[in-house]
Order: sequence, then structure tokens, then C-alpha cells
Amino acid sequence: MQAIILFKESSLFKLCGLSLLKRNFYLLRSKKIRQINILAEEKNFSLLKEEKEKAKKIGVRVKLVKPVDLASLIREVADDFFLIIDGDCVFDPALLEVVLHSKKTSLCCDSQPKKGCAGRSPKVVFEDERVQKIGDSLTGWKGVYAGIALCERKVLLELQDELSHHLNWPNCLNKVLKKEDVRCLDVSLSSFYRSDLRKNVKPFWYRISSPKDLKIAKKHFIEGTQKRTLDVLAWYIHRPIEKKLIYYLCELPITPNQLTILTNVVAFLITFLFLKGQLLIASLLTLAVNILDGLDGKQARAKGMVTKLGELEHSLDALYEQSWYIAFSWAVFNLTGSLLPLGLCLVMLLFDTFSRHCSMQFRMVMKIPLADYAKFDRAFRRFDGRRNIYVLYILAGVLSGFPLYSLFAMTAHAILTAIVYLVRSAKHMHSADVEG
Repeated sequence: MQAIILFKESSLFKLCGLSLLKRNFYLLRSKKIRQINILAEEKNFSLLKEEKEKAKKIGVRVKLVKPVDLASLIREVADDFFLIIDGDCVFDPALLEVVLHSKKTSLCCDSQPKKGCAGRSPKVVFEDERVQKIGDSLTGWKGVYAGIALCERKVLLELQDELSHHLNWPNCLNKVLKKEDVRCLDVSLSSFYRSDLRKNVKPFWYRISSPKDLKIAKKHFIEGTQKRTLDVLAWYIHRPIEKKLIYYLCELPITPNQLTILTNVVAFLITFLFLKGQLLIASLLTLAVNILDGLDGKQARAKGMVTKLGELEHSLDALYEQSWYIAFSWAVFNLTGSLLPLGLCLVMLLFDTFSRHCSMQFRMVMKIPLADYAKFDRAFRRFDGRRNIYVLYILAGVLSGFPLYSLFAMTAHAILTAIVYLVRSAKHMHSADVEG
């Protein structure tokens, strides 16, 4: 499937450091749509050349198309459907999911639009999910056009004259409404579970025409980067700090992957410091890394730059976390001359690794994280054994002068977490088997 983006003056406005066009490039790429046609007057082609070159770097092919050439493009392409996007709109990935699940010509509409969008979007009258009429100043309208549509090739061919001479989308669909079944997908009735955020979200869209609109959309995307279920430390301390940092970081040309690299450089410096016996400074730096670690994912979601490569960040997290525990245990071994710290570390790592694998297996099978499955699981997630908790044990042991006690606490917490994860996973999976 190919996409057609209708270029508007505000398409080049920057939101969270990226133009609206580039945000939509990333969005479309995430759904494996890599051939994008930008419909624009020839006088705007010079403005779009830079965006076209940027698209190449992220694996997206962009073609600049004049309205008079649109009919030729449609005839040349064998695809049954085209995705049509208003270039002055921004969207959540969930909105794209809504329209791509359709098998007919469909408009995304919003029966409960935000105040800023209602007055600047075409109005839609629909009945039983079927579009009856579209216009800019309709009375009795039930929703507004949300800036994205799926259109059959045959329908676009019927509209080629209207689209070629005066780009009047989606109002030109009035010509075919009597003989074509054009569906209305009301996004206000949709809700999707986002596993990366561990919560249900309503698909978001916003029409951008001014700096004020950019601020509103930015606020949404910053707020929308926050996961729902977190441990106590992450929710009450890390969350507000990360949110403040991302508000400024998202405007800079810093990619999520660059933030991941920075985090790992500092993290492995901490491992080195533990090995050298610099326990206090290493323990304090772990608190900073706990905040840095949350920035790359938030940067990706704020900028709309979520990628498959970014998923490797979780594996790198596991690597440096466990290197901390090993290095800290080695330092305590050197301080005490006893093998007990190394033995405790081994047990702690065994149960911590088991907990991770149990959680991963549950998510693969049940398609939802264990921490979100039931009320008890969400509550336990706030206090279960994980890095944010373990580094507090380490810091408390270092400050008190009894670092060995840190390892006892970490090991006990890891064992408890493993037992709870196993029991809860088994319970939920067994229930799923019985209930079918």
C-alpha cells in the first residue's frame, strides 16, 4: 500500500524537533508503508527536497506529485487501496491501526473532537457508520474529519478530475456517496492497549495551523510518553524529572539511540567504579542512570521515532544491571575476604534472571504484561524486585557501612519476586487454558 500526504503550509512546522512531514514518515514506516507520495503544487517542490532526502535516510521513498499528475499516479499503481493523510495533522500510531483494519473506503471521523480541531476540519454527517455528506459548514453534523482516510483505487479514479484541478479532499467524496459505501470510523469510540505504555489509550489526532496548536500537541505527546504501571520510585521521583527533561530534550536533534548510548556509557562506568571499590560514588551514580534510562523511550515516543532497533535497549539494560550486581559483590568480597557475597550474588542473579524470563514468557503467551493483568499484579509491580529497588539497598548498605546486608536484602527480594511471578503466571495461564 502507498500513502498520499496532502501538503499544507504547516506541514513543515516542527513538533518536538521534527517537521510534521517527518513525523508522519516515521509513523507510516512503523506500519510498513515505505512508498509515500506528497501531493503539492510545483512551487513547493524546492521546500520539500530536504524532507525527501531525510526520508531516504530512514528507509522511506518519497515522490513529489503535482495535482495534475495524480490521476497518472493512481493508474500506474496496482494497489487496491491508498492511505490519504492531511499534511497538517499529527496522529498516534493507534489511529493508523483503526483505518488500516478497514476493508472499504473509510474516513476517520471524530464525534468528540477537541475544541481547536472542530472549527478547522471538514464536517461529516453519517448514519450507521456510513458517510452521508461532507462539507466545511454543514448543519447537523455528527463528527469532523480526523485527517486520515483509506480510499479504494477505483474511487480515486472516479474523483481524478476533482483532485487534479482543485484539491478538495475529502469534500469531493460527495460525488460518489450515492453509489459507493464510504464508511465512517469514529475514533472517539476506539481504545487500544499499548504494550509499550502498559495502558489503554484513545487514538489522538490534532490539526496544526499555529504555534498554539503545536504547544497543545506537544503537551499531549509528552504526557503520552508515560507508562502506567511503575514501581514507587519510578512513579513519584523519576517520572516528574524525566517529564521535565524530555520537554526540552525533544526539541534538540538528539535521537533516542544516542540517549541509549549515553546511558550505557555512564552505566558501565559505574561497573568499573564498583570494581575499583569506589562504592559511594558508584551507588550515587546508579540513581542518575535510573533517570537517564527512562529518557530514550520517552524521546522516541515524543518524537514519534519508535523503532525495532530501539527494543535492544532492554537487553542492554539487563547487561549493565547485572554487571552492577556482580561488580558490587566483588567489591564486598574484597572488603570482607569471605566468599559469602559472591554466593549471595549468584543466588540473586539466578532468581532475578528467572523473574525476567517468567515475565517475558507471560507477555509472549498472553499478549499483555503480567504487571497489567490483575489488580494484585499491578500493586505488586510497585514493590517487586528490580533495579530501582536494588540500587536503594546498595546505597543504604554503603552509607551504613554494611554493604553485605545489601546483598542479603537483594537476594531475599529477588527470591520473593520470582516466587510471586511464577505463582501468578501459572494461575493466569491455567485460567486461560480452562476458560478457552
